[in-house]
Amino acid sequence: MVPTLDLAFYEVTNVAVRSWRDLSAVGRLRERVTAVADDGGLIRVEPTLLAAAAIIAEEYGISAYDAAYVAAARALNSHLVSCDVPDLVSRGLAWLPRDTISGDHGPDSSRSGSPQG
Repeated sequence: MVPTLDLAFYEVTNVAVRSWRDLSAVGRLRERVTAVADDGGLIRVEPTLLAAAAIIAEEYGISAYDAAYVAAARALNSHLVSCDVPDLVSRGLAWLPRDTISGDHGPDSSRSGSPQG
């Protein structure tokens, strides 16, 4: 199981509409997030997670939205995988999907092998 936040429904809608400019893709992407939810992998945003996200957002100068994903990964003692290079990957808060598959976790993979946390 690969968990994600319930915010993923907004995320995939934003990608389809803003980045891909493909309104028809919204339904297909929403089905994927629903499949994750049906598998028990949907994490609800709740007060404790939001409090952690606020601290992370302040510490790293990122949005509370991005920080919520970081907080969720930390709460699960897991690694965040993201394509958000400027805000997450470059700050060591997430790994790129290709690096996760290849085992190369970025330019400084000699670190502990995990995003900061």
